[in-house]
Order: sequence, then structure tokens, then C-alpha cells
Amino acid sequence: MRGVNYYILFLWVALVLSATNITGIFAQQRTLDVNFLKDGKLCNETILLDFINEQGNIVSPYIESVRFSILDSTNYIDNNPDRKQVYSTPVKLDFKKEIEPYSPEYYTAYTVYNINKTIEYYNSLFHNKIDFNSQKEYKNIEITLGDIPFLTSPKTYIFEENSNPSPSLFFHEIGHRAFWLLEDSLGIKFKGLSYVHMGLLEYFTVSLNNSPIVGEDALPSKMIRNASWIYGYPPADSLNIENMLKLLKDSYPHKIDDKESNIAKYYNVASNSYKDYYQRLDNHRGGMIIAGTLWRIRQKLGQNIVDKLVVETTLNLNAYMNQREQFYNIVGKTENLPDKIEWYDIYYGLLQKDKELNESKGQKIITEEFIRTGFNVDKVHIIDDK
Repeated sequence: MRGVNYYILFLWVALVLSATNITGIFAQQRTLDVNFLKDGKLCNETILLDFINEQGNIVSPYIESVRFSILDSTNYIDNNPDRKQVYSTPVKLDFKKEIEPYSPEYYTAYTVYNINKTIEYYNSLFHNKIDFNSQKEYKNIEITLGDIPFLTSPKTYIFEENSNPSPSLFFHEIGHRAFWLLEDSLGIKFKGLSYVHMGLLEYFTVSLNNSPIVGEDALPSKMIRNASWIYGYPPADSLNIENMLKLLKDSYPHKIDDKESNIAKYYNVASNSYKDYYQRLDNHRGGMIIAGTLWRIRQKLGQNIVDKLVVETTLNLNAYMNQREQFYNIVGKTENLPDKIEWYDIYYGLLQKDKELNESKGQKIITEEFIRTGFNVDKVHIIDDK
């Protein structure tokens, strides 16, 4: 009988080990420690891996597939900097093994986690009015290890090897998707990638990240954006496209000289393509005029209040634009108001929503911060709706 008992015990242990081998180490790893830069410091967060099932597959309502690869080279169709082609060597992902720091699985998990987090943030704030799943092309994403992380897009996320990119990278890219949908699906009249469009987008980037800095360990240090700085209005020449390209060149002095480098290829194509528009506003940095103003208001009124004010203002921008004749004082007969959303529509909307949702407690702060930026708020007056 004792021999039978030993046999049963041996069989039980074998079955346990077999079950462990079937599901692998992954079954025991439900969290992952990730590193990232925030406010110039290396931070650590433990994230849940609830989007990876026991078969080692990514399961997300917002993502159907992920392709991971190592960057080989880049090319630009018709010498257009917006038509980038990435040539890379694919790497097979294996989530049944323990995830090593800075491995393909590590960057993939970090990316998927932040995409899910950002979309859920926007869904919650905008009352599920933004249908991210209608953008079918972004349900299949690519993650690439390479030397051009500043060319990350909502479809292709690029990381330098062993880098610690700020979550703001993902918040910004998903913000692009959100604001394209606000314009295309809800019809808000931004009329393209204006500084107003970008400013509202970037407010949500910094608010979700609870930090004014955008792009740490993804953008070159000279090109990182900081909403705590005062970006004056009208925009300074330092915010134009020519200076943006200069900052890029200064950030990579050696790689720019190598015409075959990925960085030089982009710089040369962009310089040639944008040469007739050098004095135009670089809308990504120009957007900080609005984002910085809203960030300062957030610091004084709090995230919950200002997030809600900005959301409700954004959703009603078309209505405010249509009320300009009532609230905006045109100076002289030569001032033509553009048929697109401008700063005064946002300012007026914030004041209206603060009156409606916050008993006008933020009126003074909102006005002070718009004045601090340089906006001529004297042109705007509140309509007495009593």
C-alpha cells in the first residue's frame, strides 16, 4: 500500500508540473514593473497584464494585432515627410515566458497598457462620444526598436533600445486619434491641425500624465515641450517650422552629416518639403500656447474641475463660434474672423461652462491666465442669459 501511495504522490506532482509547463511562467506573471521618465526623473510603475490571456495572446477591445520589429531603414514616398516607409526585421513575441526588462515583450506590454489606459480616459471624459473602434487602421499597431522615436505615430510606436519613454508619448498619439474623430465625426470646426486643435489635445496629454512635460526620452531634449513655460500669443518666431528643424539638426549633429542615417533622411526630406513654409507656426509646439494656459488654470482649480470644463467647452465649440457676433468685439472693419475655432471661442466657452458647472468660481483665474499668455480678453464679454 505504501508503494501505491508513493506512486499516487508522484503522479500528482507530475500532473502539477505538467500543468505548470502548459501555461508556463506567464501564468504566474500578472504584473510587470516598467520604467519611464517623468519630470526628469526615472520612475517605476507596476502595471497589470490583464490584457494578456493564458495562451499568451493580447486581448483588447482596441487592438487586434501587434507586430514587433527592429528598424533597418526608412524611405519617404515622393519625398514627402508625412509618407514614411519603415523597413524592419520582425521579432516573434512570446508572452508565455517571463518578461525581461527592455525586451520586445516589455515594450509591447508597456505600449498596449498605455493605449488602453488613454482610450478609457477619453471615453470616460467625453461620455463615449469618441468612437475609437471606428478607426480600423489603428487596431493593428506596430512597435519598432530604432533611432527615430520622434517619428512615432498613432500606428507605429518607435523606441530606442533600452529607453524609458514617458507615458506622455502614448497619451499624445491617442490624443491625435481623439481629436481627428472630434473633427471628422462630431464636426468640430478645427479645420485641420491648428494650434487650437493641438493645444486642446496636448492639455489632455499633460493632464492625464499629471505632468507639464511632453515627450521625455522620445523627443530630443531640445524639442521636449513643457506646459509650465509661458508660450506667448501672438506666437514668437521660435515656434515656427524653421526653428523646429534647427532644433532637430542641433540635436543630432553627427547623424545629420550621415546622409544614409534615418535621422538625416527625415531632416533632409522635411527641410526641402517645408522650405516654403519655414515661417509658419509649428503646430505641435504652437499648441502649447493653449495647453500651457489650460495647465496653469488646472494647477489652480484642480484636474477634475478643469478636465470637465475643457471637455464640455470642446464639445460645444461650434455653438460658441456661432455666437461670436454676440460676445466678440471686432476692432475696426478690417478684422476678419476665420471660419474655424479660435482662442476666443475657447475662452468664452470656458467662462460659460464655469458659470454653468462651477458657479463662476474660476472666472477670475481663467481670465488672469489667458491675459498672462497674451490674449486680448477685452474683446470678449459674457452674455447675460438671465
